[in-house]
Amino acid sequence: MDPNRENNKSWKKVRIFNNYKDANDLRCTLIDNDDTGLLEVRVRRCGPGGSQFKVKKYFPEQKRKTK
Repeated sequence: MDPNRENNKSWKKVRIFNNYKDANDLRCTLIDNDDTGLLEVRVRRCGPGGSQFKVKKYFPEQKRKTK
């Protein structure tokens, strides 16, 4: 990661599914349960030949103020 760039997000893998419908259902559930509105969730293809679907999430860390 380049510290000079603003868009350095650390995405975390949640789960891998064999079909898109199940992955999208989990994505929708995660977004619905988020009260802050800051959670970002993606579904990406993975596995051999793109046959599986990975759900990834990102929640921004709160920046600490210096005194």
